Amino acid sequence: LGVTMMIGALVFLGCPLRMILRLAGGDLNALVGLAGFVSGIAIGIIFLKRGFSLGRSYAQHKASGLMLPGFAILLLILLVAFPGKLILGAAHAPALAALVAGLLVGAAAQRTRLCTAGAFRDVILIRDFSLMYGVVAIFLAALIGNLILNPGAVNVSFAGQPAAHTDGLWNFLGLLVVGLSATLLGGCPLRQTILSGEGDNDAVVTFFGMLVGAGLSHNLGMAGSADGVALAGQAGTIVSLLIALAIAMAYTVRAKA
Repeated sequence: LGVTMMIGALVFLGCPLRMILRLAGGDLNALVGLAGFVSGIAIGIIFLKRGFSLGRSYAQHKASGLMLPGFAILLLILLVAFPGKLILGAAHAPALAALVAGLLVGAAAQRTRLCTAGAFRDVILIRDFSLMYGVVAIFLAALIGNLILNPGAVNVSFAGQPAAHTDGLWNFLGLLVVGLSATLLGGCPLRQTILSGEGDNDAVVTFFGMLVGAGLSHNLGMAGSADGVALAGQAGTIVSLLIALAIAMAYTVRAKA
């Protein structure tokens, strides 16, 4: 499910959090993606109501919870010891600034339990708006920031958006896959990353699945581009949707047996 979630996100050209940021910049393609995201969550809720479950959680030794934090610390050490060797070619933020921003945003996301999929799920399922307030706050902060710092960045249109395409069908289906996968997993990509840092090894598996999905998408030409979504990306989206539905049906049957 981590793999399918990332394939869908890269077809859309962004995770649910970036969808919100794109909306704050006036990108109407993200509005189409939002419709797909909510539709995927609604489909996932149908399976949740029918008894879908990936199994109960078990307490593990505390050391096992250090898997992803240890991996992150190792990467940080390698980055400091071998500057310029881990990041090649692509534009990136200064390492120290990225680390500080990541710590601040990660702490805030952990304390607030921020989850884009959980926000819509809770509104639809139990009429609880607690998590939705966080989503709305991010949208408003990004919108106000854009208007103050760079008013020209707010361009309400489908065309001419940065790192986006206007292929509505695949914007919709890409985030539908993300919404469905995230609902079955119990959290969006951001939430899975935060849970991994908390020591949740199910989330760690999902996190590495997202890395695999990103690698497959870029190396097999499934990721979208400004020109749209190639045939490989279209096929990857459909296959990912079928896999997510197959998992949903299999574990719903198991839960009801």
